[in-house]
Amino acid sequence: MRILKLFQELPSARNLTRLKLVLLLTFSFLMLFQFLVGFRDFEDYLIVFIFVLFLNDLYLKVKRPETLLDHGDGERERRLFMSAVFLMLFTLPFIFDSYNVSNAIRLTIYKIGFVLWAQIFLIDSFLHYKNTQSKQWLVFANTAVLLTIIGAFVN
Repeated sequence: MRILKLFQELPSARNLTRLKLVLLLTFSFLMLFQFLVGFRDFEDYLIVFIFVLFLNDLYLKVKRPETLLDHGDGERERRLFMSAVFLMLFTLPFIFDSYNVSNAIRLTIYKIGFVLWAQIFLIDSFLHYKNTQSKQWLVFANTAVLLTIIGAFVN
């Protein structure tokens, strides 16, 4: 309880609900333990990916909530779709375990999904750059290309 009170005393933590705070602490402990255990498999790197996506979502909801309100129903549908994708990502290991899927097939499915996500990220970043001409989107596009290469060729 002391940790929750400590976090709630921070100015930016006042906008956090208890659920977001618990998720932040849980994901932080997961990342800490992953760094202590080490990165051996491709699935270990997925923890970092999910942690970064969670921090990005948390940043948008806490620090810049006006960006979420400015968009219409299309933004809400996209967020619901991404929530469904994350739910599927979290349930895939349980489905794979229940059907005794081999590690080679799991790795192939994860790599295909990761490469497809990186390509969608690349297209989205390029379209944002084309519309805004902001150099920030070029950095995102180059990051997406790097992720595509890493996902496709690193074993």
